[in-house]
Amino acid sequence: MPHCLILALLLFQNPSLDSASPKERQAAVEQLAVLGNRDAIPKLGEALKKESKSDIRASIIAAFGRIRDRDAIPFLTDSLRTDLEKNVRLQAIDSLLRLYIPIEDSGPLHTLFGKVKSVFFEPNPPVVGPEVQVDAATKQALAAAMQKDFDDDVRALAARALGTLKAKDQVPTLTATLEDPQNREHRDVRIEIIRTLALIRDPAAGPALEKALRDPNKQIVLEAISAVGLVNDTAARPTLEEFFRNDKDNRIKSRSLEALALLRDKGSMPLFESLLNDKNDYYRELAAEGLARLNYKADGWKDRFDQERKPNVRNALAFGLASSGQVDYINNLATALDSRQDFQAEAYLYELGKFDGQMNELYRYLKSSNPRVRAGMAKVIGNIGDPTALAQIRPLTEDSDTEVVREAVAALRKLNR
Repeated sequence: MPHCLILALLLFQNPSLDSASPKERQAAVEQLAVLGNRDAIPKLGEALKKESKSDIRASIIAAFGRIRDRDAIPFLTDSLRTDLEKNVRLQAIDSLLRLYIPIEDSGPLHTLFGKVKSVFFEPNPPVVGPEVQVDAATKQALAAAMQKDFDDDVRALAARALGTLKAKDQVPTLTATLEDPQNREHRDVRIEIIRTLALIRDPAAGPALEKALRDPNKQIVLEAISAVGLVNDTAARPTLEEFFRNDKDNRIKSRSLEALALLRDKGSMPLFESLLNDKNDYYRELAAEGLARLNYKADGWKDRFDQERKPNVRNALAFGLASSGQVDYINNLATALDSRQDFQAEAYLYELGKFDGQMNELYRYLKSSNPRVRAGMAKVIGNIGDPTALAQIRPLTEDSDTEVVREAVAALRKLNR
């Protein structure tokens, strides 16, 4: 074998971060990108400072995310603040989130330069567990990027990342950025801020979200309507009722009623009562749902349930009956886990277990003869997150149905936190 070929093979067996060859530097980064390889962080950090190729800088940033050690935070926050390449800054956001939210990652390093989408940039990204303490430097760097970065995509995704990390201490910065007149034209950034405030659910965001209800941009208004319901801003109730009664846009009408159903404000009771016989079945559903959260016990609940034919409305009425103490109606919601309304049933069962003290009633359905009911209830109980449920879930890890086993294992991970 020629001497030069032997030398080349030896170089790629032991690639160097200082090589003149971009391929060899990339290979060296890949070799060091191993979960828990903390000793590699200083070496990669030094290489990052000297690297001229943006795609290799992105690979180094991705390597920090795979190593998953917080010693990498200074390198990641510095890149987010100073790197001139947009995709490198976005990669830094992704890797910062991976330090707090474990994501399965194996094989070759993938970066945004390779057109691979980050799981954190998709709709409904995973969020940090309640037991995780997020470093102040991480939150401050993301907040600064949300405010100051010169690219709206980076700003928007930095705002989303603050929601993913449940950065409640950044709510004042988020609301100030939302209200800043200089940001009026940065619609996508403001939308992500509103969604983040909705995810954090701090009532302190209420006044800023109320102002957004009067924004000239309709998409901002729609997002703000949902957010005021999720942060439980009862001061917004009159505005939401005005929207529902008078706005000509059906999206705004429906979204307003959804928010009102979340508020648990007794001032909405007359509106909900007036809608129980409405010809629009979604309005009937939301009215029943809103009354259920107010522990509505008026005569006729059962009769309405018996007469109702729409399954979504029947589920909402069953939720109301169960919330008012008639726990036999939990059976109707458990059965709905094996239906097209499974997501709706999961939401109601979650509330009954989490807030209404009905966990013991939910456990019974872990032994249902229907595997979809067993799986759905395991998912609900895992989301509730009460660690006393561990003993109830463990037997399902040996269930004969693979979907049940999968949901049981996922629930155990959440409960063990």
